[in-house]
Amino acid sequence: MRILFYAQGGNPEPWLAGLREVLPHARVQLWEEGKLEPADYAVVWKPPAQMLQGHNELKAIFNLGAGVDALLQLGDALPPVPIVRLDDAGMALQMAEYVTYAVLRYFRRFDQFELQAQRGEWKFMKPYSREDFTVGILGLGML
Repeated sequence: MRILFYAQGGNPEPWLAGLREVLPHARVQLWEEGKLEPADYAVVWKPPAQMLQGHNELKAIFNLGAGVDALLQLGDALPPVPIVRLDDAGMALQMAEYVTYAVLRYFRRFDQFELQAQRGEWKFMKPYSREDFTVGILGLGML
């Protein structure tokens, strides 16, 4: 099995080491611009078009995140193979926690209190009413 790896903006070494550990019989290699070595699978995050272009031998592309927008934007450079994305890997819980934090921070006006503290001001701010506080949710997806 031959695996081609690319992850934009990150350190590839932990990924490469992990893949090699769990797949000891596979040849796992980092994609290098200008090289068109055959591969059975591509493991990617936001790959450049030239990485996948011409790789018609691929059996599947594994995306390292839930969002596949960057792959779909490659158009004709994207080989006609299945795309497998991370379904969760703990991201849903982390995102739910972050959203809870962000809503509570805004509702309790922590950002405004921080600004006041930076300026050495201590002015009363009327709290928001729960009854008048609306939270909108757009697109739940896997969350």
